[in-house]
Amino acid sequence: MRRMFRAAAAAMLCWLYLSTAQAAVGVRELRSTPDLRSAAGTDYALRESAVGSVAVTLIDVRAGSGDWVRVDAARLPPLPAGWSAAKEPPHWFYADTAGWMPVPAGWRVQRAVIGADGNAIYTFTAPEGASAGWVTYTVIPACVGCMLDEAAGLLPGAGERLAALNDQPVINLGQTNPVMSWQSRPDECTALFRYRMGGLTVRAAVLSSVPIADGKGDLSLADVYAALPERETGLADFLVGHFQQAFPACRAPNGWSG
Repeated sequence: MRRMFRAAAAAMLCWLYLSTAQAAVGVRELRSTPDLRSAAGTDYALRESAVGSVAVTLIDVRAGSGDWVRVDAARLPPLPAGWSAAKEPPHWFYADTAGWMPVPAGWRVQRAVIGADGNAIYTFTAPEGASAGWVTYTVIPACVGCMLDEAAGLLPGAGERLAALNDQPVINLGQTNPVMSWQSRPDECTALFRYRMGGLTVRAAVLSSVPIADGKGDLSLADVYAALPERETGLADFLVGHFQQAFPACRAPNGWSG
């Protein structure tokens, strides 16, 4: 049974390499509308809880090891400050590895996965389905190849290190499909960018605990991709901004624990 779960965990992480394998040489394929799903009750379970007067949702996940990773409701950290002043307050989910995850009110879980190495993926979609909006939170505290693939073409040094690891062409920094409509790298560990996908604007932040190029310190990676209609710009910016604060780029020499 444990071998089955380890195999499932390995299969879960394969998506981290598919984009590279299918992309044009040197071009990074950006996230598209998600279709992978987890089964409620089998792969994950939801529990309602509260932080003060605020209703929140906890996500327990059957990990790649076969064991359930359950949130301790008695030890939840405080909700991040400032969210209640938002024009459209989000709903808060909490899960192991990723911590607090804000999503638009009324959205639902589509995918919740924790691999054997602690690598976690949580995808939420609009009530009408992913074509109307989606957000994916990913935290990779282990599996260097997974981190490099996730950051290749987005963070300095990732494409070169991945090419050396897998003996493949370098994925060039900043060359993406679709082409980014805006991008910024305020430091060596942060990639902020936007692009259009299926009529939605995707706002993304890809963050590393330490600079990938210099190889000093324990590397961990986290990213958020929030695809919302353009009219929800403020909420999308809040989702990305919260994640940047939760995973401070270039300032975690010991990595982010899983």
